[in-house]
Amino acid sequence: MKLSYLLILLVLTSVSCTRTENGIVFGIPDYEKRSLKVSITDLKILQQTKLLLANSGDWTNDNVRSCTGSPPYNLYCALEKASITIAGQYIHRRPALQEVRFVIDELFRKRWKVHRLADFNAHPMTTFDEVIMVIDKATDKVKLKLASNQQ
Repeated sequence: MKLSYLLILLVLTSVSCTRTENGIVFGIPDYEKRSLKVSITDLKILQQTKLLLANSGDWTNDNVRSCTGSPPYNLYCALEKASITIAGQYIHRRPALQEVRFVIDELFRKRWKVHRLADFNAHPMTTFDEVIMVIDKATDKVKLKLASNQQ
């Protein structure tokens, strides 16, 4: 019996865990892999998002995830609106949006608990400039991936 518990413990400790909006999951879900393949559409979505948040008056620091479609936008709603404008539809785990989530993880891991985009946006310490920096860094990552795909 003790051997069984030891084997279970060994298996559980050897499997990596990932924190996602769905909680802690074993392994890495495909949508959380940093090697997601991006497209020019993803780049355009991020560029459109930045246009929608052209100045601080276009941004709101709420955490609403049911969007009205008109400014001011929070980060989530700006990404949703840009996705619909550029791609014709909103896909929650689209690579462009995942790249934004990855940047939030890298730089602001402690500013979200349940929903990376909404929680980060609404965190009391988050500023408009930080939101734009996150979009810019995600855009740079998409550009690098696109450049490496063409070689």
